[in-house]
Amino acid sequence: MAHKMRYIVQRGCSYFYNRRVPDRLVDAFGAKVVRLNLGMDPERAATLSDALTTRLDEVWSAKTVLPLDLGRLVETLMPSALDLFTCVELYLSGRRIDQKPVRLAVGAFIGVAGNRSIETYQRADARQLVASLLTKGNKTATVRRRVQSLHAVLEFGFLEQDLDKRNPFTRLVIKDENQDVKKRGVFTQDQLEDLYGAALASERDTRLILPILGETGARLAEIVGLRWADVTLDDGVAKIVPHDRRRLKTKGSERAVPLVGAALEAFKRLSDLRTDDEFIFPRWVRSSAVVATHASNTLNKYIKSRYGDLTCHCFRHTLRDRLRDTGCASELIDQIGGWTSSLGVGAKYGHGYSLERQREALRKVAIRAHAC
Repeated sequence: MAHKMRYIVQRGCSYFYNRRVPDRLVDAFGAKVVRLNLGMDPERAATLSDALTTRLDEVWSAKTVLPLDLGRLVETLMPSALDLFTCVELYLSGRRIDQKPVRLAVGAFIGVAGNRSIETYQRADARQLVASLLTKGNKTATVRRRVQSLHAVLEFGFLEQDLDKRNPFTRLVIKDENQDVKKRGVFTQDQLEDLYGAALASERDTRLILPILGETGARLAEIVGLRWADVTLDDGVAKIVPHDRRRLKTKGSERAVPLVGAALEAFKRLSDLRTDDEFIFPRWVRSSAVVATHASNTLNKYIKSRYGDLTCHCFRHTLRDRLRDTGCASELIDQIGGWTSSLGVGAKYGHGYSLERQREALRKVAIRAHAC
């Protein structure tokens, strides 16, 4: 919302509040002119000017007019500054989400615009970030995710500070967006059967992750961060929930996943290999976090040695296609895989489609591979 620049004088880069005290009140008020430095930001100066004008009108209309500590008054009217570092910490503290993408976005922004009070960031700063990310070779989809993260953080900060300010990342244009998208590969039925059979025959815990990924559509970090307490083999269910070693990507990521076909068989093999560790894949868990990137590097190297450009994440997209081909509803697919749904279905397990309905959908596409 635009403010009228009442009683404001600009000198150089700074804005000053300049207002004459009514002649009849000069003696009582103790000054002829109210003159205060409002800083260098025009929006902030205008906001402070409005607040000062309202407060002075109240003081000067009172029956008894007394001297006023203008410095203290400005401090009470001025919102406490909130820098971006502090803002992102507050933002993340109340959310059970994967912090890494948000921190990457904030780190990149501070790298080009500095850590400043959040109300000082302008549209030019946002454009500078986009240009920097593109120059460094980031895909436009990655740039868009960074922009969305920063939009959310600043929107939170503006609300907390009660700032009436346009978010500099709102509707930000990214040049040639989506023109660099490369269609992600998918596995064929024969490739899945081949991989599952080899995994079940190897009895190596790392290889057994593959049929679990392929038959649940879960993200790799969700699987390697599973604890034995999260899996019930008798019921054929794995609960994907956040814990102190792993946050989840979205609210919809927290869910119960039915285990069918080769996925259930893989968990049974893992149970036979079980140690005293609470985690199913302890080699990929450190004292502070799940190291899914390390698991990804190992598994992708193995997959690419057999099928070229395919990766672990291709399992997720392959299952989506397999379910879609059976006529499975998009919202049900979203719930199974923990994708964000436009209808909000599957935001938490226990809501949306029943576990049995999900199991029925997965059984239609289940691959029951045998060790080969």
